[in-house]
Amino acid sequence: MKVPEKAPKIKDIFSKYGDEIARLFADSSLDIKQLIDNYDYWTEFKQKSFPAGINAEIAWAIRDMEGATNRKKLPFTDKEGIQFSFWLTPKTQPVLHFIDRGAMAFPISDIRDEGEKTKYLMASIIEESIASSQIEGAATTRRVAKEMLAENRMPKNKSEWMIYNNYRAMNYIKERYCKEPLSQNMLLDLHRVLTENTFTEKEKDAAGRFRIPGQDDDIGVYDLDGNLLYMPYPADKVRDEIQKLIDFANKNHDGIQNEFIHPVVKAIILHFWIPYIHPFIDGNGRTARALFYWFMLKNGYWIFEYISVSKLVLKMSGQYKKAFLYSECSENDMTYFILFNLNIIEKSIKDVINIINEKESLQKKNRFILDKYPQLNLRQRDILINAIKNPNREYKIATHRGLHGIGYATARADFLELVELGLMESRIVGKTGIFVPAKDIQAKLQA
Repeated sequence: MKVPEKAPKIKDIFSKYGDEIARLFADSSLDIKQLIDNYDYWTEFKQKSFPAGINAEIAWAIRDMEGATNRKKLPFTDKEGIQFSFWLTPKTQPVLHFIDRGAMAFPISDIRDEGEKTKYLMASIIEESIASSQIEGAATTRRVAKEMLAENRMPKNKSEWMIYNNYRAMNYIKERYCKEPLSQNMLLDLHRVLTENTFTEKEKDAAGRFRIPGQDDDIGVYDLDGNLLYMPYPADKVRDEIQKLIDFANKNHDGIQNEFIHPVVKAIILHFWIPYIHPFIDGNGRTARALFYWFMLKNGYWIFEYISVSKLVLKMSGQYKKAFLYSECSENDMTYFILFNLNIIEKSIKDVINIINEKESLQKKNRFILDKYPQLNLRQRDILINAIKNPNREYKIATHRGLHGIGYATARADFLELVELGLMESRIVGKTGIFVPAKDIQAKLQA
């Protein structure tokens, strides 16, 4: 990925076309909505077709003027002292409304069984831990990573440590920091948890500390070809910039004490700000996503306990990186990063709602299991439904226990009852006990 072409500066456009821009902006026949709907970055924007007499630079300035009255300035700047800002375009309002409604009407609230809620919760934390680490380069399969986390197996390499640490951090936030204000100690503590055993021997002291002036000033963000994408603040500025972030995070932007900023938008701003400051030599992205998670839970968006935003970010990692760069290359307009993340959040909520609805539909379709074996719990029914689709799958007590958040004895009892009913068989592979579906399981269930 290359640094995108910088957008033209608005003041330079006005110096060339000021009178023409003023005339066109006052022209009610000009469809400004068409210019702002997708909020394309300059490289895409300049390729558009514009009305006669309007070139790309003029249209770019007119779009900026349209948002000028609603643009919000943020309390942090780039290294040249230019403030960051953002504009919530008209298309963002329905998305924010959907997110707020989704948080209140999430179908998981209709599931009465606590074990079922625990399963969704565990699955979400595991998915988020894996995806957030893979965005940063963790190289392992989802299957291996899920088994490691579910079985609570100790990691074997850096990639597994990254995933394991993310999992610990998600739980750590819920258990310890969910209601706490942000502080430097909290940030350093999260970074320490997220990066434990992921540094080289030479760098191992970097876990849980900010970059050191004179030692860590050459840290930059590079693409896969070694091209410099961004050079962050020098290390001696990190603590001051972090304090600005902390003050912003803890300020009440409720529209009464301070100017209103929607909590979801504010969480996205915090997500952007950490990698921009780049306070650590590594682990900035993971810390930023953990901070987003913390702020959402702190502000009552409990729906995010059940959603992995990073799973979709991973699929769209190229656009994710571009959203960072576009915001930096367009006079610090963070709108691009906000719009990208709102889109990801909306899709993540819709995806998990679809998954839950499909699960409920599958449960209804396989109701014959419940009718024939009413004594089985939801966990056991899940095993059987899965076994019908995957008759050659092997099941482990440790994995079952981890995925459902239950004790060893309970997990073992789930399988032993299915063995007693002739629906599963127990085997020993190496030193590990496993369970497999009975060869005639489908016939037995549907008889």
